Amino acid sequence: MKMTPWEPDLKTVVDRINNEDIDLQPEFQRQEIWSPSKKKKLIDTIIRGWSIPPVFLVVRADGRMDVLDGQQRLAAIRDFVQNEFTIDGNITPSDPRVVALHGKYYRSLSRSDQRLLDQYTLRCFRITDYLPDEPSELFYRLNQPSMLTAGEQRNAFYGPAREQLKALVGDFEAGDNSKKTIGFSNARLAYDDIIARLLFFLEARTFAIKSTETLISQRFKERDEFSPETVSAASVSINLFSRSREQASSIRLNKASALSWLLFFARFREDPTPDFSFMSRFGGEGGLFARNYIPEAASVFQNRASLRVTDVSSVVYRDFALWYSYIYALDASLPVSVDRGACVSVHDALSQRNDATFEYAVSQLVNTEKWSRLS
Repeated sequence: MKMTPWEPDLKTVVDRINNEDIDLQPEFQRQEIWSPSKKKKLIDTIIRGWSIPPVFLVVRADGRMDVLDGQQRLAAIRDFVQNEFTIDGNITPSDPRVVALHGKYYRSLSRSDQRLLDQYTLRCFRITDYLPDEPSELFYRLNQPSMLTAGEQRNAFYGPAREQLKALVGDFEAGDNSKKTIGFSNARLAYDDIIARLLFFLEARTFAIKSTETLISQRFKERDEFSPETVSAASVSINLFSRSREQASSIRLNKASALSWLLFFARFREDPTPDFSFMSRFGGEGGLFARNYIPEAASVFQNRASLRVTDVSSVVYRDFALWYSYIYALDASLPVSVDRGACVSVHDALSQRNDATFEYAVSQLVNTEKWSRLS
């Protein structure tokens, strides 16, 4: 199989589609499925002069070409040139030149703007001299699913917030936090994802908010950096987490439970100093940790750590379980943002009702908004 580079301009490709020299619907292709918003993002990319992935075309014996890979892109380009949708000038990052074109069809662009679009170069490969099964094998390989993690997606957002995140992740790893010591690695930027969420919550000063991938990614797309106060609070949390983990030698966490521990230590911004033995002892058997419904609290923490990180109630329940255990096992001094009274209320309810579970008591007695304030 031979693949020859071909770099036609946009107008040439659209003309050849309209003349049926390029077939967008060979039998192996799916239907045109892109949403209007996705089509508009592609046109936005072209207007900005950015590169788009190459198109692969199989040359038939009669000289016509079947689209092997790039069908949705070419269909979107054709539809725009045929005035089926307008330019979206509100796509981030904001560009005054694109904003000025908002709402315009191709036909309503000035001739100079049309010319710039027409002359945009598409990278293509024309496939010839192939065995019967070679194009289908290439199609299969090009379309293997490649699902990026949230951390991997945000890693592409260049800007001051990303650089702050990278520095904090470096601090986290420098604290000897690794797969060996905490149970999972940063192979797919899991640490980046956790600390991005930590920054998101610290900036909002609460974790009683949704932390969906879309919302967090949108924050990292912004050009504003996190405030020195937010970065400092995250740094303190990472440092205290690392010091506590040293006493625990090695623990088994996942992303959800690691985030909860970081939020736990984020409350210790000033005095008092945390009891660094707590992490190693939490969930253990015997002694003070076997009393006052602490095993039930630890069970809720573990159960809720298996649920989605973005679920508000799970983040709240895990945090409450940690602080409840901290209070009733150690009777230690608390940061001002921790509501001791809520923990006492849950303890009293469990003492008075044999049929009440720890999770039920928390759901009935703890004010999520109040509890989740980080300052």
